[in-house]
Amino acid sequence: MAQYQDHMLILKSRVYRESDVLLTLFGIKSGKIGAVAKGARRPKSRLAGVYPLSYVICQLYHGRSSLDTVNGVDLVEGFPGLQKDLSKLSWALLLADLVDEMFSERDPAPEVVPWIIAAWDRLAREGSHLTTALSTGWQLLKLAGYIPRWETCDVCGDIPRQNSVGVDWDQDVMYCSKHLPPSSEQSRGMEISLGSFRTWQGWMALDVTKLGNYEAKGIIGDQLFFLFGRYIERHIGRMPRSWQFVREVENIGEQERNRLF
Repeated sequence: MAQYQDHMLILKSRVYRESDVLLTLFGIKSGKIGAVAKGARRPKSRLAGVYPLSYVICQLYHGRSSLDTVNGVDLVEGFPGLQKDLSKLSWALLLADLVDEMFSERDPAPEVVPWIIAAWDRLAREGSHLTTALSTGWQLLKLAGYIPRWETCDVCGDIPRQNSVGVDWDQDVMYCSKHLPPSSEQSRGMEISLGSFRTWQGWMALDVTKLGNYEAKGIIGDQLFFLFGRYIERHIGRMPRSWQFVREVENIGEQERNRLF
C-alpha cells in the first residue's frame, strides 16, 4: 500500500455512487488502471476538474482494493478543442477506447502516452482527423504487439511496385496483384490500391513528431478506415462502440470499390 504520482491520460469517466467518479487512467509508469475520485462531483471539490480526454499529473493511493484512489490532480492539458467539434471528439474517443481495449491493467507501456497526447493535440487544433487517428491507431497496435507481415508477397516474395495489393487481416500476410486469392464467401482480406498501401507503410514508420504526415483522402482514406476496422475486429476481438460513432459522424461506409477476398 503506497502513495504515488504519475503523468496520466484520463481515458474514461463515469458516475459512481452519490458524488464520486470512476476513472480509467493510463500512466507513463502505471499503465492502465481504474481509480475512484471521491467527491469529485461536489461543486467545491478539489477534484472537480477531472474529465476524460485530458492529460494530468495524478496523486494516487494504491491499497488493497482493485481501484486506486485519486487524492489530487493537476491539469497539464485539457485539449479544449476536442469538446467543440463532434468530429474531433468522436476520433479522440475512439483512440481512448483503443488504448483501453489493447492494453492490460498495470502493464506499463510508456510509449503510448506521447502518441495519444500528440494525437489529441493535433485533433484539437487542425489536420485530417482520419489521418491523425488511424496512423496513431496503427502505432498503438505496434506497441501492443500486433504487427502485420505486409512487406512482401506471401506467394512470390516480391515487393509490390504497381497496381493493387491484397492484405489479409486473418493470416497477417500480403499478396501482389498477380497472386490475389480468389473471392470467397468468408472474407478475410481485401484488395487496396498501391497508394493506400504506401500510405499505410508511411504510417507504420512514423515517429511521433511526424504525426500527420502521409495524409489519407478519398478512396485511400475509405480503404484504410475499413482495413483498420477489420484488423481490430479480428485481432482485438471486438470493435469499440466509438467506432460506430465515428462512422455516423463522418458518414464513412463500406465502399463498393473496396474489393474483398
